[in-house]
Amino acid sequence: MIDVEQTGNHTESLPLLLTIALAPDQFELLARAVADLVEQGRDEGFVDVDGAAAFLGLSRRAVYRLVERDRLPHHRAGGRLLFDRRALRAWVERGG
Repeated sequence: MIDVEQTGNHTESLPLLLTIALAPDQFELLARAVADLVEQGRDEGFVDVDGAAAFLGLSRRAVYRLVERDRLPHHRAGGRLLFDRRALRAWVERGG
């Protein structure tokens, strides 16, 4: 059970302060859920082969195969293979 206590003045112009008492296991579940939500929101930026593999749930070898067949959106920069997270997400949404 989660106890929520509202304290302070709660007019619309002032922030609402809440105190929440959580058992350690509840706190851990909440922390993991927040971390997952934050990670899901991080679609910007480039990742390397390992990052692309993790993002897509594939092996490194599978990522390289898709790149070789020009089936996975990628960029080459300074000898490095890079993947835009947004492009990877769009690729997945299109059915790969």
